[in-house]
Amino acid sequence: MFNDKTIVNDAGRRIHDEVFIESIDRRERIRRFLTAKLGIDDVSARDEQLAADMLEQLLREDNPLVNEILGDAVIFLSELEDDDAYIPVFGNRSGRANSFYDRSKAKAYIDAYWKNYNPAYPSFSHGGGDCTNFISQVLYAGGLPWADDNNPANHKKSVNWYCKPGATNKDSEKRITFSWKIAAVFKAHWIKRVELHKMYSYTEAIRNMNELSGEVFLGDVVQFCYSSGVPYHTLAVTGFNRDPEYHVRDIVLTSHDIDSNTRSLYRTMLEYPADYKLRVYNIKKGR
Repeated sequence: MFNDKTIVNDAGRRIHDEVFIESIDRRERIRRFLTAKLGIDDVSARDEQLAADMLEQLLREDNPLVNEILGDAVIFLSELEDDDAYIPVFGNRSGRANSFYDRSKAKAYIDAYWKNYNPAYPSFSHGGGDCTNFISQVLYAGGLPWADDNNPANHKKSVNWYCKPGATNKDSEKRITFSWKIAAVFKAHWIKRVELHKMYSYTEAIRNMNELSGEVFLGDVVQFCYSSGVPYHTLAVTGFNRDPEYHVRDIVLTSHDIDSNTRSLYRTMLEYPADYKLRVYNIKKGR
């Protein structure tokens, strides 16, 4: 017989696998684009750094060729951006970033919509996943403003973050940014806006769980990542709990796709490879 824990575990594996497969498919589409449109040989087109350099050049030049693969290019570059598998800690660290963020309002939004999706927003639960879309809603409900350069053509660029009235879940929709709804582009945007971002291996996070749970607060964000540091699932902190079996102060998470408001961070990490990464985003300093 299946229980709630089995269902959550199965859903978590599904999200993990779907994002991984799509990432492989994306790289293959980029390889084909580079060989067919730019005449790059197949071996060179498989070199991630060379591919990134070529795509960045096309974007800088506003070359119309890149429009054929713009979405894939932005996500691919967001996954690679910062080479941050080797930069575990960075952020504003000023004590002033997002000081107006209202954690109580973020928590109230979580409680209202973790299960009953807000009809004012599009849902991606049946096409790519709704986890990042939901966490963006949480941040916005907590008072974080849109980032908008007022150029709808830039909705795929990580510098922008918004979901405007009337947005839909269509691929061509320009009223919602990639950073609002896609985990890798969310990462590329928010590591530049939060008070502090840290990345741990699961081994480190499990070993230091009591310390970690004292460093995050309601409405902060975490992302589950592959060993490369590429995120595949976005969640928010909704509470804390003393685990009676492992004797640690656990962090309780909320998310869509796995519609939960009681997910254990500690126990989730135990189920995945030890070299997988956890990204932690302190939206502002302290409570």
